[in-house]
Amino acid sequence: MKTQKPFLLLSSLLSVIFLAGVNMYAQTDAAKTQVPPSYEVVLQVLVGSNDAGDNAGLSPNLRAVSSQLKSNFGFSSYRLDNTFIGRIGTNGTFEYKSVSNTVGAGADSESPTFLEWMLGGLKNAMNDKGQTAFQAEPFRFGARVPVRVSTYTDNTGKTVGNVSYESIGVTVNRVSLLENTPTLTATLSLPKTAGTIFLILTVRSAQ
Repeated sequence: MKTQKPFLLLSSLLSVIFLAGVNMYAQTDAAKTQVPPSYEVVLQVLVGSNDAGDNAGLSPNLRAVSSQLKSNFGFSSYRLDNTFIGRIGTNGTFEYKSVSNTVGAGADSESPTFLEWMLGGLKNAMNDKGQTAFQAEPFRFGARVPVRVSTYTDNTGKTVGNVSYESIGVTVNRVSLLENTPTLTATLSLPKTAGTIFLILTVRSAQ
């Protein structure tokens, strides 16, 4: 019997090591399958001006925002210029760059506008009222807008404009938003116009 004790001890030790390994593998495998939730980030660019028009094209949620704007700004009309949607995970970053022919349009509408915006470090939390909220660090929006600085007549008699690009933009180091609630985040003045851009952010759970 004495000769069997080392064998029994070794067998017990190997069993403990095997079970520990199986347990660690199961925990690691379970951790791999736990994917953080994803969210949709919606940026809506609203333009306020005194041009003839109405709010017929605004969705119901933006009509509520435009009512808020009318109480603080003197514009007679508001229109939705564009909507951008991005999908982002917890602590993720979304970045967008593109060309637009609407923002900054006017006398120089034949020249494109270059848009750029990003939202970084998105986290979900509860605010002091127990509501689901999100915090991002940072939110950034920028555009290079064409501005006609001079004109000349070419050999064919056609009037040609010299266009210079002016950079506009805003950076918010930390922004907080309630879930699925359109939130006015920043405003920008449009060059060579009396209009203003309103940046409205919404964060909602991705389906």
